[in-house]
Amino acid sequence: NVAWSLLPKTFALADLQEVYEAILGRELDKRNFRKKALASGILEPTGELESGAAHRPAELFRFARRRLAYIELL
Repeated sequence: NVAWSLLPKTFALADLQEVYEAILGRELDKRNFRKKALASGILEPTGELESGAAHRPAELFRFARRRLAYIELL
């Protein structure tokens, strides 16, 4: 999973989406990406929130497993 290699141990879904958009070379719908990412089973919530944000802090996630997996976006 290329995204696993490019992200820190914990990350916000927006960070994961940015990685996928950079790899695919196109923008993705935020709501659909969130829905598919959470339904994929490759992520698990950490129970933590993003710190130091000037806006509402985002929930942080980590990869549930360190094996090849992908989020079906089509």
